[in-house]
Amino acid sequence: MKTDQDHDSFIGIKSLPRICNLVILGQPQAQVMLARLLNLSTMSLLVWFTTLQSNADLTQENYRGRKENLTRAMEHESNGNSSAAYECYQKAVDISPSIAHELIQVLKQENISYVVAPYEVDAQMTFLAVSKQVDAVITEDSDLIPFGCPRIIFKMDKFGQAVQFQHSMLQQNKDLTFAGFTKQMILEMCILSGCDYLQSLPGMGLKRAHALIKRFTTYDQVIKHLRYSISSVPPLYEESFKKALLTFQHQRVYDTITEKIVYLSDISENNEDDGDFLGPYPF
Repeated sequence: MKTDQDHDSFIGIKSLPRICNLVILGQPQAQVMLARLLNLSTMSLLVWFTTLQSNADLTQENYRGRKENLTRAMEHESNGNSSAAYECYQKAVDISPSIAHELIQVLKQENISYVVAPYEVDAQMTFLAVSKQVDAVITEDSDLIPFGCPRIIFKMDKFGQAVQFQHSMLQQNKDLTFAGFTKQMILEMCILSGCDYLQSLPGMGLKRAHALIKRFTTYDQVIKHLRYSISSVPPLYEESFKKALLTFQHQRVYDTITEKIVYLSDISENNEDDGDFLGPYPF
């Protein structure tokens, strides 16, 4: 893949289950094949991750989902439905540290760059993109939008066709108008509609969150309005909202240039004192 400047692009790849099924099944030749494919198509940065405590509930939910999909896959296989079994096996994949380690060894042999994120991969990918260490991020996860990732490639198929999202072009969106929206307003809208770090309030979807942020411009004014109009705002909701904001803005990531753990963006000293939920450090 080449850019307009005709130099090798660096693409961040968030997750690998669909790409490296054969790797996960433990076939070494597939590892070499994957590494060489990546080397041919682009100079790639692959990122693995651990999980923040604030995302622990989602981790448990994902674990249950993988178990359920494994059960479904075996049922489909016993019934002779190989295509349905294949889809469920993909969703049941859990990339363990040993699998990542095996692939990393191949990537080293093939001279392909990689990063092991200290915490959430979304923050790490966004940091790499914002600091221009990668040109884009390939993912299926829309959480990179509230993180502020400038260029995201969604829904890539086996032919390389995909949908490109560019943060700088968001105000040209037609379905929902973002004229006058700041980056902060977009982030607060995303959190209000529900995210990994905070469940949405009952009846709160993206369109309603958009309308409320457009009208009141800040989340604290939205919450104040909701408290007067409905009775289902939990007592700790605003505090949890603030933590979600800080997590999207300042989560700890690894800087491959300085080789240090840093914040995704600069954080005030007041927030730094009680910031273990952003990723405890030192480990």
